[in-house]
Amino acid sequence: MVHANKHHEDTAMEKFIEVKAIVRVKLTALGFFENLGVGQGLDGLAEFFIQDAFQLELVSTELDPGTPGLEKEPIKANAKREFYQKLDGELKYEAHFSVPADFGEIGAILVENKRRRELYLEDIVLTGLPRGAVTVYCGSWIYSKFDNPEKRIFFTNKSYLPSQTPAGLKRLRQRELQNQRGNGEGERKRTDRIYDYDTYNDLGDPDSNMELKRPVLGGSQHPYPRRCRTGRPPCKKDPLSESRSGSVYVPRDEEFADVKEISFGVNILSSVLNALVPTLEATIVDKNLGFRTFATIDSLFKDGIQLPQ
Repeated sequence: MVHANKHHEDTAMEKFIEVKAIVRVKLTALGFFENLGVGQGLDGLAEFFIQDAFQLELVSTELDPGTPGLEKEPIKANAKREFYQKLDGELKYEAHFSVPADFGEIGAILVENKRRRELYLEDIVLTGLPRGAVTVYCGSWIYSKFDNPEKRIFFTNKSYLPSQTPAGLKRLRQRELQNQRGNGEGERKRTDRIYDYDTYNDLGDPDSNMELKRPVLGGSQHPYPRRCRTGRPPCKKDPLSESRSGSVYVPRDEEFADVKEISFGVNILSSVLNALVPTLEATIVDKNLGFRTFATIDSLFKDGIQLPQ
């Protein structure tokens, strides 16, 4: 009888597997304090003390045998930041799961960003699984749930043909594909991750001046070049042209990285200075191009100077 009870206790203990997840978040060019929200007022400072940055959900590749046709309930846990860690260009968050032994193979992870700022998720490493560690590569920006409440889906690095996709992942695969394809309607928001395309019909600005109207590039006869569809309303004076905006929609993961954007801005400034300095030198040194009056000097700051073509 004693042995039977002991066997029952051992069986009960074996029903769950302890799994640990390590989430790596890449620091931006502005570094540690920018990623923690320091310098953004009270909201940013409050986020500094919030440890639960993410909610993770482990998704099984199998369906629930108790409810035919439905997926198994995901296993949820919050990922907490490690306060005492070496800042080597990244932050690490840790989550712990109690996974049922019959949960099946993990095929995907749902991620929810609980902070108010976007974070760049590098990867998620799961340890403690019977088949060994699993690394889920993300390499993507995760918007705050306050900006986009839909949870992000990241699949494991195991590829499947469409006909061989596990039943527990088919619905998520279709949802993720739809999220990236879009439906061709509505105006694009910065939080979208839609990769649909449109003709170049926003090169001109006929609403301000009809002489600025430009032909549409691309179409049924000549489908290229193409640009990311923005869904902005048409111009009032030319319905074939799309109204212009101060910003251009680009899926977040396709935008310049911080370092590249800073470098790009520096290169532009350097190019302007290379053209500006010789012109200023010629103006100052050449007696025929000198400043005749103080008004001429003043106009240099108000009107600028003509740069060489």
